[in-house]
Amino acid sequence: MGKKILFLMGFVILTITANGQTQRIDSTAVFLLHRTGETLQDIKSCSFTAITTYDVPNEILGLIKHTINDKVSIKFPDKMKVTSSGDKGNRGLWYNGKKLNYYSFDNNTYGFTTAPGSVIETIDEVSKKYGIEFPGADFFYPSFLQDLLSEQGNLIFLGKTIVDGRECFHIAGSDKTKSFQFWIGNDELFLPVKLVIIYTSDKDKPQYEALYKDWTTNSDYPDSMFEFTTPPKATKVKLAPRENTK
Repeated sequence: MGKKILFLMGFVILTITANGQTQRIDSTAVFLLHRTGETLQDIKSCSFTAITTYDVPNEILGLIKHTINDKVSIKFPDKMKVTSSGDKGNRGLWYNGKKLNYYSFDNNTYGFTTAPGSVIETIDEVSKKYGIEFPGADFFYPSFLQDLLSEQGNLIFLGKTIVDGRECFHIAGSDKTKSFQFWIGNDELFLPVKLVIIYTSDKDKPQYEALYKDWTTNSDYPDSMFEFTTPPKATKVKLAPRENTK
């Protein structure tokens, strides 16, 4: 009841001037994203579908949009499975708390790397080292909201709207390199529904968009679900680190 009253009291926009720049922080936007973070830190497991589109520059045609469909299952603190289809091919990732397995359904090839002891640490390490992206990863970081506010940008609540048939709270913000928008479900869990990022510092201003749907929380997933079994005649390959990693 107290949290609902806090929200219904309305919002306050804080105007902060630092280094000659004005920062606008909306308390309702902060409250909503904080509730999203609370949910994702408290749940024991979850699954969702992420449909992402992203822009790739083309010298002749300009920005070309590509799409990936990811099905994600996570059992905290140390289990995850992701299967992907779309413009980057059909592939899967299995993390069992000790190693991360990668499999290409298109090429029947697989590889693996040792991994840290938690989902968040694994996402962080593998994305930096191998350039493997995990849909919706930012929302699961305990420091997500703090990191967002530390960029000294803006964060504003825009009201309610409908996305994919669901009523959502609409939040927008910006910092020195990008603008972004969040749509958070108007329900008890405050789960993410949609995310848009526009990289404004890039001359082409490419966009990244993700729609999150089919959320399930606190299901009792068996550990075997996150174990990878090598398919018949699959070829082992070495995962190649991305260039210029430190």
